[in-house]
Amino acid sequence: MKIATCISILLTLAAATGCERSSSAQQGSAGAMRVLAEVAPEGHGVIRGSVHFVGTAPTMTTITPTEKCCENEPPLTEETVVVNPNATLRNVFVYLEDAPAVNGNAQPPALLDQSRCRYVPHALGIQVNQSLRIRSSDPTMHNVHFNPDNNPARNFAMAQAGQESGTSFAVPEFIRMKCDVHPWMTAWVGVFDHPYFSVTADEGEFEIKNVPPGTYKLVAWHELFGRQEQTVTVAAAGQPDIAAAAVNVDFTFGRQPRS
Repeated sequence: MKIATCISILLTLAAATGCERSSSAQQGSAGAMRVLAEVAPEGHGVIRGSVHFVGTAPTMTTITPTEKCCENEPPLTEETVVVNPNATLRNVFVYLEDAPAVNGNAQPPALLDQSRCRYVPHALGIQVNQSLRIRSSDPTMHNVHFNPDNNPARNFAMAQAGQESGTSFAVPEFIRMKCDVHPWMTAWVGVFDHPYFSVTADEGEFEIKNVPPGTYKLVAWHELFGRQEQTVTVAAAGQPDIAAAAVNVDFTFGRQPRS
């Protein structure tokens, strides 16, 4: 990387650090604050299923990086759309939109790593007020840059392997993390004001446990394909007309083939 470019990036980081938003996050339609209970209500319901993909997936860009962190590694593939071998979709947030609000400050810290010039994982769910550890495992300079709608923005450099920085978010929303030094590096952090969420992985499956009885809006959200929703009902334990405690729900995203 040219010296002039590095200096420019560092000056940008310094300016951004000095101009971070106030710690009092604004409320908005995408992240209205609710009264948070300290303990989740008791529930035994389970909501599980898969997120399927149909049609032809968009072609993802292949990157051949030359940085020290990955110069001898295979090329990277951009991760906006990752379709699994079983025709399911990875990195989809599945969550209850109207579940009881619960404070996440007692949850163990979540980890977002920078490894081989990419964010790991690409999609990470956390709770409001839960600690998020942001780490760099790469021996090169990254900057962590996020500019949410309802939480404070940050932009800071990490120049050595093993560096960590901590943060948390007070308002639920989806937050895009990026690295301005390596533009292909992005991740999404889903912040929820309850523990009833999941993220699909390499089998496209999700499972949400300990759901209290009730009728909810179940939402599946993907960074490119947007959101879908279904209504689900979790029965109270012991109801005689309910054969199983689990509710099975599937979603389907993708591009329909042209006729």
